[in-house]
Amino acid sequence: MKVLQALGVAVATLAPLATSLVTFTGGSGISYSIGVPPGSTISQSVTGGLYFSITAPTSYQWVGFGIGSQMANAQIFVMYANAAGNNVTLSGRNGGRGRVPPTTDSTLQSGLTLLTGSGIVGGNMVAYVHCTTCKLASAATSTSSPFIAAWMAGSSLSSNSVSQAINQHGDSDYKQVTGDLTKAAMSTDSNPFVASTTSGSGSSSTGTTSSPSSTSTSGSHGGDSSESESGSSGSSGASESKHVSAATIHKYDAAHGIVMGIAACILFPSGAILVRLVGMPWLHAAIQLLSFAGMIAGLGLGVKLAQYRELLFNNSHTIFGVVIVALLLLQPFIGLAHHHLYKKHSSRTGVSHAHIWYGRILMLLAVINGGLGIKLAANTTSGRTAWIVVSAIMGTLYIGAILFKRKSNVGVSRFGSKEKIVRNGQVDSTEAM
Repeated sequence: MKVLQALGVAVATLAPLATSLVTFTGGSGISYSIGVPPGSTISQSVTGGLYFSITAPTSYQWVGFGIGSQMANAQIFVMYANAAGNNVTLSGRNGGRGRVPPTTDSTLQSGLTLLTGSGIVGGNMVAYVHCTTCKLASAATSTSSPFIAAWMAGSSLSSNSVSQAINQHGDSDYKQVTGDLTKAAMSTDSNPFVASTTSGSGSSSTGTTSSPSSTSTSGSHGGDSSESESGSSGSSGASESKHVSAATIHKYDAAHGIVMGIAACILFPSGAILVRLVGMPWLHAAIQLLSFAGMIAGLGLGVKLAQYRELLFNNSHTIFGVVIVALLLLQPFIGLAHHHLYKKHSSRTGVSHAHIWYGRILMLLAVINGGLGIKLAANTTSGRTAWIVVSAIMGTLYIGAILFKRKSNVGVSRFGSKEKIVRNGQVDSTEAM
């Protein structure tokens, strides 16, 4: 049995005889290889031909390979044993926003073909793949093209469905690598994993493909003596990238959301509400400065999170977030000018109204952008509901505070051409929002 399994590993971890591949390893007994055929149009924006292989012991429940530096937006290929246990299923999926199960991609699936040599071989699952619907996350000649790998040990999924649900892998069952694609340039557009010894062009036969909506792309291991196979292990042309664990990303995600949520959705409105109900402009200023400090901290966490997830400045949430915080830098200075002019004239000026409405607009934009962030993070339904409910409550309280002040026992006394608000015979000191 051990001899058979060793033979299977040797056969399964093939390398080409007449061309080169980028290779790297994953978990115990897992290996990957990548090759770019001549004339391929593949790039970051255009689909084209690509060869890759995934090899792993049958003790793994599933094994995945992805094109990209992280799960989010990556093209992902998941291999697992078929229902009969004599072949493999290869499922093409989209990484989406990451941190959630990848979804089946019928367009990607339509261009996948399992080549000769694929199947269950000597205790190993083997997928030799030709993809015509793949894109790279770099130029085809890049020396540091990003790829990812993940795996999950456990009992066989035994499924022919490309939409089979899979369990989430652990933080240590994941790898990020960069490959030198100049070392993956193939000499011929043919199966690089099984080299033919017969005369002719040497092109490989392919496995059968069936409907991507319901069943697997499947191949068969060719045990024909007319083909010779050669293999190697380890990494060639690839190097491991710094890996940020999913747990670390989750912590940054939670911290960013909590800090920004408290600052934008609770503290900022609270400062505006209190100054209307109790006056005390310096209490208002203190709360708003605390809110501003929270937003600066939240911005820092958000930028780091966006860098980890490669989402910085390529979506509405991160762009609007930075712009909103930058605009908030002006608000304390407008507030100081408003306070100075109010004390001087004992009434609101144009600066006062600018301070009030500028703050209201920024608060509203911050709440809207928080919603965009929740959507980007693919938050739970309860998380989205909580944001909506808290925002609605604070908005209602703020509007209520405005109406309460307007309907309170306020008299108006005219002094020349100016109006001064008088409460119980005294000039009202309420200045701000």
